[in-house]
Amino acid sequence: MTNSKKDQNKEKSDKNSNRSPPRNERIQKKVEKEEMTLDVTQEMSEKSSQKFQIDKEKGSEQHQNKIILSGYSTRRVRYKKSEPDEKSVNIDADLVRNNDKTLRDEDWFLEKIEKCKSKKLQRTCVCPFPPCYRIVDAIDGLKGKWQRVKRVSFLCCCPPFCCLIQRSAFWPPRREYYFFKPPPNDISFQVNEESEAILMRDRKKKLKKLKRAKACIPGEMYRFGLSHPCAEDVKHAKGFALKTANGNTIACIHIPCPDVSSSPRFTLLYSHPNGSDLSDHLVGVPSLIDLARFYRCEVYSYDYSGYGISGGIASEHNLYADIRAIYQYITMEKHVDPSRIVLLGFSIGSAATVELLKEEKDRKPPAGVILQAPPTSLLRVFGNMIGRKKHLEKPTCCLDRFVTIDKIHEVTIPILVIHGKDDKTVPIEHGELICQRAVTKVFPLVTPEWVPDAAHDNIENCRVVWKRIRKFIRE
Repeated sequence: MTNSKKDQNKEKSDKNSNRSPPRNERIQKKVEKEEMTLDVTQEMSEKSSQKFQIDKEKGSEQHQNKIILSGYSTRRVRYKKSEPDEKSVNIDADLVRNNDKTLRDEDWFLEKIEKCKSKKLQRTCVCPFPPCYRIVDAIDGLKGKWQRVKRVSFLCCCPPFCCLIQRSAFWPPRREYYFFKPPPNDISFQVNEESEAILMRDRKKKLKKLKRAKACIPGEMYRFGLSHPCAEDVKHAKGFALKTANGNTIACIHIPCPDVSSSPRFTLLYSHPNGSDLSDHLVGVPSLIDLARFYRCEVYSYDYSGYGISGGIASEHNLYADIRAIYQYITMEKHVDPSRIVLLGFSIGSAATVELLKEEKDRKPPAGVILQAPPTSLLRVFGNMIGRKKHLEKPTCCLDRFVTIDKIHEVTIPILVIHGKDDKTVPIEHGELICQRAVTKVFPLVTPEWVPDAAHDNIENCRVVWKRIRKFIRE
């Protein structure tokens, strides 16, 4: 009996052992199971949060504006609520912001401007998404159309034929900047997030904006502000106003040499094309600040009468008075030796530059002059547009304007002509003809630079141009 009972107890214990493991093993398995479930839930939560962030970013991208920047004719800063364009380049903030990388890495800078050569640039706007953005977009589009209507009406408002030719040369863009005097407690900061964009917008509302150069006090320096709410102020540009001989007040800027340890190598006076103003050349790539950094120089520039916040009407006579006023300011008030001044004229700015040299030929001349895509005259450019080719070497018509071809032989300082071979607006024949007429007995012409694969709008974005200008200045 005892043996049978022992056997029965043993069988029961074996069955119980098969049914459930010991307590320690049960606890360990339970902990492992809980850890596995935690890992799975954590992975699921991470995936879901990651997905939520991606969806959130996608959703926010749909409501963000885009800043379009490019060459001078399309360098206007436009704010769009649309997806990125396939023909554009998405750039980071370092590409647009004014950092000191050009002082340290030349290859990086030249690669940057080459990247922006054939495509538009895009930068995301971080302004808060307005509830009535479609109405704001419609109003902004109407403003642009209204400005075009005003410009066409101004051209066709019963002028004589000579005035019509002159007016058609100027196409001032919409004003996108202002001057201001910063208050005592003003702090400049970079805008990267929506909260910072709100702070920048509130800060700009409190500033006393000077949207007309006539409101500026002569001799005082001002900060350069951009009209868009989240656009950062241009830190390195100092604005001031000048009175011209024609009675107009024009806006000017001075960009000091970024290399504080040494004095600037020379002073550059830049005259911009007819379809841009100062804001385009301070925000675009490349900018005037890039000029100052790359060449280790100080840069002066100005807005023509009728451009930006400058007063008066855009005309040939006012254009010549504008460049004369800033040149006298540099030489007489700032006491810069003319032998340390280099003039750079782009497109219609080359006509103003040559006229200044013609007037200053009896005085101490500047060190040199650079002409980028210079037109021979306005009627010759129009003749090229309608397909005429043999009119370039014909005598100048009495109605023609900005006749650089008849003045270039009076320039007796070194001249560097830079022209793009693919230029359709001002063909390369204009640059070649200027080179032929510019050779004088006083000083031979410097070897010109004909840039392959460069058009009228993107010649500034060519690596060859920057290196050629530096070589010209050294020689």
